[in-house]
Amino acid sequence: MKLKSKMTLMELGTSYVAVPVEQKTENDHYLIRLNETGKSVWEGLTEGLSAEAIAERLTQQYDVKLDRAMKAVQNVIKSLREGGLLEE
Repeated sequence: MKLKSKMTLMELGTSYVAVPVEQKTENDHYLIRLNETGKSVWEGLTEGLSAEAIAERLTQQYDVKLDRAMKAVQNVIKSLREGGLLEE
């Protein structure tokens, strides 16, 4: 699975915002706001990592158990999928 659109991640205060790099249609005016966990998931997806590998990385970054990290990854992926931003 990978991100459909070419987007860049920008820091905005204590959050992160993903914005389109190029506009394909008139409807490509959107922003995605992410927290630290969402940022880590986003970066993992842009690197081509699996959900499991991203969750493993989160366990190292945040000292959380794998099941909790996996749930967080699945939640972010679900949101991205519902927004039509993922290719399977």
